[in-house]
Amino acid sequence: MKGSLKLALLASIACPAGAWAQEAPAGPPADAATQTVATPVGDDSEIIVTARRRAENLQDVPISVTAFSGEALTERNVDSIDQIARFTPNIRFDTAAQLSGASFNPTVFIRGVGSNDFAIFTDPGVGFYIDGVYYARSIGAVTDAVDLESVQVLRGPQGTLFGRNTIGGAVIIETAKPLLDSISGKIEAITGSYDRIDLRGAINLPLIQDRLALRLTAATLNREGYVKRLSDGEDMGNRNSDMVRAQLRWQPVATLTIDLAGDYTRSREHSAPNDIVAIGLQPDLPARYNLAGAPWLARFNQLVAPTLPIVNPAGRKALDGSWITADPYETFAGGPNVNDLDLWGVQATVAYDAAKQLQLKSITAYRDMHATFARDGDNTPYTFRETFNDDKVWQFSQELQANGNIGAGLRFVTGLYYLKEKGRDFGRADLALGIWPPLAVTPPLSPAVFLYNWIDNESYAAYGEIDIDLARRLTLTLGGRYNHDSKKIRIVNVRQRDAISLIGGDLLAPLNTPGLVRFIDSDAQDIPDSESWSSFTPRVIVKADVTDDINVYASYSRGFKSGGFNLRPLTGPEEVSAYDPETLTTWELGAKTRWLDRRLTLNAALWKSRYKDIQLSVNQTPLNFVANATGKLWGFELEAVARPTSWLDLNASVGHVDSHYTEISNPRAPNQALPLTLDDSFVKAPRWTLAAGAQISVPLGRSGSLRLRGDVTDYSRIYNDLSNHPYLTENGYTLVNLRLTWADAGDRYSVALFATNLTDALFIQSGNFSNGFGLAEVSYGRPREWGLSGSVRF
Repeated sequence: MKGSLKLALLASIACPAGAWAQEAPAGPPADAATQTVATPVGDDSEIIVTARRRAENLQDVPISVTAFSGEALTERNVDSIDQIARFTPNIRFDTAAQLSGASFNPTVFIRGVGSNDFAIFTDPGVGFYIDGVYYARSIGAVTDAVDLESVQVLRGPQGTLFGRNTIGGAVIIETAKPLLDSISGKIEAITGSYDRIDLRGAINLPLIQDRLALRLTAATLNREGYVKRLSDGEDMGNRNSDMVRAQLRWQPVATLTIDLAGDYTRSREHSAPNDIVAIGLQPDLPARYNLAGAPWLARFNQLVAPTLPIVNPAGRKALDGSWITADPYETFAGGPNVNDLDLWGVQATVAYDAAKQLQLKSITAYRDMHATFARDGDNTPYTFRETFNDDKVWQFSQELQANGNIGAGLRFVTGLYYLKEKGRDFGRADLALGIWPPLAVTPPLSPAVFLYNWIDNESYAAYGEIDIDLARRLTLTLGGRYNHDSKKIRIVNVRQRDAISLIGGDLLAPLNTPGLVRFIDSDAQDIPDSESWSSFTPRVIVKADVTDDINVYASYSRGFKSGGFNLRPLTGPEEVSAYDPETLTTWELGAKTRWLDRRLTLNAALWKSRYKDIQLSVNQTPLNFVANATGKLWGFELEAVARPTSWLDLNASVGHVDSHYTEISNPRAPNQALPLTLDDSFVKAPRWTLAAGAQISVPLGRSGSLRLRGDVTDYSRIYNDLSNHPYLTENGYTLVNLRLTWADAGDRYSVALFATNLTDALFIQSGNFSNGFGLAEVSYGRPREWGLSGSVRF
C-alpha cells in the first residue's frame, strides 16, 4: 500500500469530517419507517437507523454500522449498491462471481465472512433486505441505486434480529416512500463514457390529502461495454437495464399505515467481462498452481483442435498462450454472450400502533427471479470451458413484529418469520467438447454435461430482543432467535457425449428425451436429497453512556448459515454430498463518540470471531464442490466524520481484518479434498481497507452554490480464490472519484460533472483457475469513466 495514502488517511483521521447522511430537521422521524436522516454536524443532529428493527440514533446503537442517505450516495457517484463498499470499512462487494459470467451475481463479504458462489443451491453469507424483505438469493442483488432513502451496512453476525445467512452482516436498503402531504418529484439525465445514457425519475402524488399517496419511480440505464470481443466485435460489461417501482401508502387513521409496493427490473445485457491470463504449464509456479492442463488441454490440442477451422494468432490450430491479449480490455472469447435478468416482486407492509408504546407490523412479500447468463471461460473461439445457466426462483415470506416499551426502562422487539422458496437451475457445462468417439475412444473423455437442479427450501423462526436499563446510563440487551431450515433437492445430469445430437438445441431436450442415459438422477439413485438444521443465535450487549456524547459497549453474538448440497458433480453420483451449516461467534468492543460541540464524530469497534464449518466453494473444474473448514478472525473499524467549518466536510475510515484457518475438514466424497493449506489466506478479506473524502461547498448568492467532492479508497492484497493463486490475486489498488455540482439557489436545478476511477487503476474483482483444463481467467473492474448529470426537482 502506498505510504503517501496512508499518511493522508491518518491526517484525515486526526482532523476528520463529512456527514454520511442528508440534512433534515433534528429529532427522530414521526414515521418509524423513515430511515437514515441527519442534520448538519455541530448541532443536536441525529442519524436515524433501523439496525435493531426500530428507529434509533446511530450514536446510540451498540453495533458497528455505516449509514448513507440517498443524497450521500449521489454525492459519491454511487449508481449501484455494490459501490457502497468503496466508502465502508471491511466490506468487499464484487460483481461477476467466478464461473457465473453475470454482472448481477455478486460476491459479498463483511469482515472476511461471506460466500464466493452464486449458485441457487448455495446461500449468501451477507443478508440483503429491501424495505424489510429478505432476498434469499445473491443473483440480482446488485441493485440499482435509484430513488433510495438510505442504505445501512451492519457488520458482524446479525442472526438474532435478521436471521439465517446474515452471518457476516446485513445490508439494509430502504426506498423513498410516498409522502401524504405534497406533490414532489425528481428527473435526472446522465451521459458519459461508453455512450452512457441514463434517465431516472420519481414522482410523489397525494391522492387523498394526508390519507393516500402514490409514488412512482422509473429508470433506464444504458452504457456500452468496456471490454471488446475480437472474435466477433461484440462488447462485454455493458448496461441495458430498465426498472419501475410503484408504492401506495394509505393511512386511514393516524395509528394505521398500509404500504403496498410492486417493482420490476429487466436487464438484457452481454456477459460480464472475462480475460484469460494464463494457458498451459507455468514453470515458474508451484505444482498446485502450474496449470498443467492434464488431461484435458493436451488431449484437446492433440485430438480436437486440428479438426476445427480455427487458427490462433500465432497461426497454429491450438489452444495456447497466443490467445492471451496484451490489452486487458480485449478478449478472443466467442461463446454465448448473454446476461439477462427479470426480477419482480410485490409486498404489503402494515404497521399498527396498538397502544402508545406498542407497534405491531406485518410484512408480506412475494418475489420472482428469472436469470439467463453465460461465460466463456477459455476466452477463445474454441468450446473448451464454457458455462450456461438458466435459473428461475420464487420466494414467499411473511414476518410479524411487535415493537414497544414497558415502562421507562424496558424496550423490546419480537417477531415470527416464515420463508418458502422454490427454484430450478438448468444449464450446460461445455467442457472439452469433441473428446469423445470417434476422435477419442479411451478415457478420459469430455466431462461436459447438461445439468438440471431443483431446490425446495423452507425456513421459520421466532426471535426477540429486550433492552433493560440497569441504571440511568447502563443498559443490558438480551436477545435470541430460534431458526429451523429444511432443504430438498433433485438433480439430473446427462453427459453431452451421450446426447451429441442434442448439443446446441433446446436446453430441455436432453431432460425430455425418453431412453437417454442419465448418469446422475436423484430419483433413481441413492443420493441424499433432503436435510434440515436448527439453530439458536443469541446476542448479549452491555452498553454504558459515559456522557451524552460518549457511549461504549461490549457484545457477544452468534450467526448461522444454512447447510446445503453439492450439485456440480462431473464424475458420478457419489459427488452429490451434503455439507454442514456455518456458525460464527463474535465478541466486540465498541465506542460511539462526538466531540468539539458535535462537529467531530469518532466511532470504533474492535472484534474477534470464531468461525466454524466455513463453507468453502471450490470451482476448479473438474473439482466443483463445497466443503467445510474452521478459522479465526479479528479486526477493527474506525470511522471519523466532521465539519470543521460550514463549507468543509471531511470523512475517513480504516478497516482491518486478520484471518487464518485452524482446521481443514476431511472430504465427504471422492475428489472433495479442499485444495488449500492452513497457511492460505481467506478469500475476499483484505487486511486493510482505507477511505477518505472531502467536500467543499461554495455559496454563489443568487447564482446558487458549488460543491466539489473527492473520495479516495485503498485496498491491500485481495485473494480471489481459495488456493490464493498468484495470477488471480489482486495486490492492492487505489480508486479516486471526483464530482463537481452546481445547484441553483432554490436547489431545484443541478448539473454535475464527475469522474470515477480517475487514475484508471486496473484491478481484479474475481477470478478462477483450473489445473485440469490449464486455464486461469480474471474479471477486471471498470476503468476510468466520466459523466455529466442534469436534474430538476419539483
